[in-house]
Amino acid sequence: MSKGRAEAAAGAPGILLRYLQEQNRPYSAQDVFGNLQREHGLGKAAVVKALEQLAQQGKIKEKTYGKQKIYFADQRLWGRAG
Repeated sequence: MSKGRAEAAAGAPGILLRYLQEQNRPYSAQDVFGNLQREHGLGKAAVVKALEQLAQQGKIKEKTYGKQKIYFADQRLWGRAG
């Protein structure tokens, strides 16, 4: 992994949380990856890992529909320090 990509992966949770809050709609991991790939240089594995981490921490919500997971910002937490 290149140094730039490693740095981007380390900051992925913050980037993804901000993105989901700004967009205020549900996304699959593939959608998030596709939308942020060029701008932030995040790999798909980093996106999936960060989304799962944020969901475990309760910062975002996760819903499973069949085999696909959908992620969205937990609006009850908006305005609180992360």
